[in-house]
Amino acid sequence: MFVKILPHQVRSKIAAGEVIESPADVVKELVENSLDANATRVEVDISKGGKRLILVRDNGTGIHPEDIDKVVLEGATSKIGSEKDLMNISSYGFRGEALYSIASVSRLTIRSRYFQEKEGYEVEVEGGEVVSKSKVGMPVGTEVEVRDLFFNLPARRKFLKREDTERRRVINLIREYALANPDVGFILFSNAREVLNLRPASERERAEDVLGERLEPIRGEREFLRLRAYVKRNVSRGEFHLFVNSRPVSSKGMKDFLRKTLGYKTLGVVFLELPPFMVDFNVHPKKREVKFLKERKVLALMRSMLGGRETEFFTLEQEIAPYETEFRILGQLNDTVILAQRGDYLYFFDQHLISERANYEKLKGKPEADQIACRSAIKSGEKLSEKEMKELVELWKGLENPHVCPHGRPIYYRLHIKDIYEKLGRSF
Repeated sequence: MFVKILPHQVRSKIAAGEVIESPADVVKELVENSLDANATRVEVDISKGGKRLILVRDNGTGIHPEDIDKVVLEGATSKIGSEKDLMNISSYGFRGEALYSIASVSRLTIRSRYFQEKEGYEVEVEGGEVVSKSKVGMPVGTEVEVRDLFFNLPARRKFLKREDTERRRVINLIREYALANPDVGFILFSNAREVLNLRPASERERAEDVLGERLEPIRGEREFLRLRAYVKRNVSRGEFHLFVNSRPVSSKGMKDFLRKTLGYKTLGVVFLELPPFMVDFNVHPKKREVKFLKERKVLALMRSMLGGRETEFFTLEQEIAPYETEFRILGQLNDTVILAQRGDYLYFFDQHLISERANYEKLKGKPEADQIACRSAIKSGEKLSEKEMKELVELWKGLENPHVCPHGRPIYYRLHIKDIYEKLGRSF
């Protein structure tokens, strides 16, 4: 009724390649189907890292009875119908090869009740062939059970990683989709033990739940691009989660850009929204890479929103007393770090990196600008007067990117005075 088989000319335009290489790939495809079906709750259960069992259950709209046999056929999809649709993709899935690929390498059972039906249907598929279909009592939604992955391809099964590794991949994948869909509840069981239980939340709350840190929001909108980010700076190990139109993206180039713009010691979740026709996810078989219609423009707009001084002074929700917005210089540590206070925060500035960043922004575009900026900057170990320290901090306030040096190192570290009082057992 809704599922159709894509014509050959459309399939030929879709990035080729096998979708299923590991249990995490199976979970990814099934979770995406659940989200495309408008599920508000997705439950995943795996056994032996997903090698023995993968079960994904949702409360989405379900599959129409006339379509339940078709969904395992090659090229079967309800998401697109023509080449034109490939340039306006708003759903996660569109290839029409996920369930077909899974069914070809496993023992697959699909149970689904369409929201307008009083009962559901169950189909069993083995090695790509439907072996049975029957009615079944169940709530509205879909349940897909995948057993014995690669049972008919022993050579490929040998290439699967250890159980712990495969389980970790599944956990990381669920965390990614949970970040992208905060209004959806996600539950993950592994070997009958609950691993994750994330209730619907706001975008910021979900990011903090998943990453286990208090994060500061950054928001901006320029021309065709809307950006939302949640960051914590100066962590021991930086990590970025990038989403484009709610789809997780693992582009190395984009991650490198974020490290240079926000700093490699930054924990961040970044959401980009732009018109579907400007984004091409059809460049990689697993839809993890992305190609932008105006990539340079996109990066320039991102840099202006993520790295600009607006981020520090106007966009971040900082707890700064309105009556004290100027910095008070407290001193210099080891002739290297400037200590200053503003409101309820202490700032530790690297004097060399402020100078280096300022030089770099003046020289930007020139050959070897970063190296020249470093060589001509104020050095660590150089004693400064209070006037010189104040001038450097004022210089920092006017930087285009006041957060990181040209190489991605953090320029400053900020500490709330309340944290110091708590460590000393005092109330603030």
